[in-house]
Amino acid sequence: MINIRHGMQPPRAAACLLAAALALVTPLSGLQENEPAAPDTVATVEFPPGVESLDRIVAVVGDTAILFSDIQVTLYQLQARGARVPSEGSEGWKEFADDVLEAMIDDLIYLQQAKNAGVTVPENRVTETADGYFAETRGQFSSDEEMMLAVEETGMNMLQFRQMLRGQAHAAGMREAYRFQLEQRTDLPPVIVSEEEVEAAFEEFAQNQPPRPALVSFNRLVVTPSPSGTARDSAVARTLRVQNDFANEEEFSVLARRHSDDEGTREQGGELGWMRRDLLVKPFGDAAWQARPGQTVGPVQTQFGLHFIKIERQRGSERFLRHILLRPEITEEDIEEARTLAIQVADSLRAGADPERLMALFRGQVADEDIRFDDIPLTSLVSQFTGAGAESGLTAPTPGTVYGPLEMQRGGPIEFGLVHVLTYRPEGQIELDDVREQIRQSLRTQKQIGILLEEIRSNTYIDVRF
Repeated sequence: MINIRHGMQPPRAAACLLAAALALVTPLSGLQENEPAAPDTVATVEFPPGVESLDRIVAVVGDTAILFSDIQVTLYQLQARGARVPSEGSEGWKEFADDVLEAMIDDLIYLQQAKNAGVTVPENRVTETADGYFAETRGQFSSDEEMMLAVEETGMNMLQFRQMLRGQAHAAGMREAYRFQLEQRTDLPPVIVSEEEVEAAFEEFAQNQPPRPALVSFNRLVVTPSPSGTARDSAVARTLRVQNDFANEEEFSVLARRHSDDEGTREQGGELGWMRRDLLVKPFGDAAWQARPGQTVGPVQTQFGLHFIKIERQRGSERFLRHILLRPEITEEDIEEARTLAIQVADSLRAGADPERLMALFRGQVADEDIRFDDIPLTSLVSQFTGAGAESGLTAPTPGTVYGPLEMQRGGPIEFGLVHVLTYRPEGQIELDDVREQIRQSLRTQKQIGILLEEIRSNTYIDVRF
């Protein structure tokens, strides 16, 4: 596709030579679902005399032309991905090509409206994506020389090829960011997704899916060692010193360099950077999201120690954070006391005690974090524990059984996990109930986005000449 305002170039017969290699980096997302954009109206564009003799124009969208050679390259790309593409001139080819063109029009409308909406993509993200595209393309060739010759056959040098990949990465980022904006709108049109539609979508989805992994639902409590004796007194004294320095209005970054035990962030003034809440342990995230930008909160206890947290800025669902970590000394005696408590808590669970009540009863010793987990891959559960292999029995869990104490190492002192297995489903074929709600939500979003796209298309200049 080319922008009319920047002129047109003659088509090159070798343009399809890289199509197979580029199949991974230029997905035609519109073939899977319509991608919308905000309403826009573009006036009819007049072409210079003789332009169409350079390459057959099959559609004009706004001020951009789609050429027949664009469709050909896209068909090669689809074929390289394994799609069954009819041979040109055969029965069904025109209908297939029409669908491809419609998807290209949808993608182009989406990109144009993303630009109109002022969507931007960070340069580092564009660079990272483009580098990934280049690496994937290089993987299709046996040598650098073979790839270079293929690129040169298209009339480009390697610099121009990289610039093309960067343009594709930027366009993909624009569409992705704009789609996310649309999905967050509160005025999306109401739609109904029937059970028949969900079942039909599942039948298509399940055809090429690998076996579903073994899944387990469970309650989990984690007993964390606490400092005792002189170690506890020392932790209290350090906490008071930090609070006193705050009272003297010293800069948070200065205090982090002076007091923090977090070697990874201390020299950067405790900087954690932009963080999402779901990336943080629960007590830390709860405290950071209950405060306002500019505030400092703490001490907050996690399995890593005691934290003072500075909330510097906020953007959307992210916050820019700094912290000071005070890691109390944990002795072998503290660890053994935690092990003994974990055995007692495990016995209470086996006797039918409510895990929520146990966490409240032993607050400060049992970690303040989520307890219930549903349909988690068994391998993810087992990997949380040190030595939780076949000897623990957790690799083939029995519903109703409490496993533990099991040692855990999560960046702080050794902890002890207790797992009460609620349900266990061995590995097997994926079932509709496994993905029903995800499919329903996906279909709902597709319908809503499709309605928006139709509204946009009706207000956008589109001239199909195919």
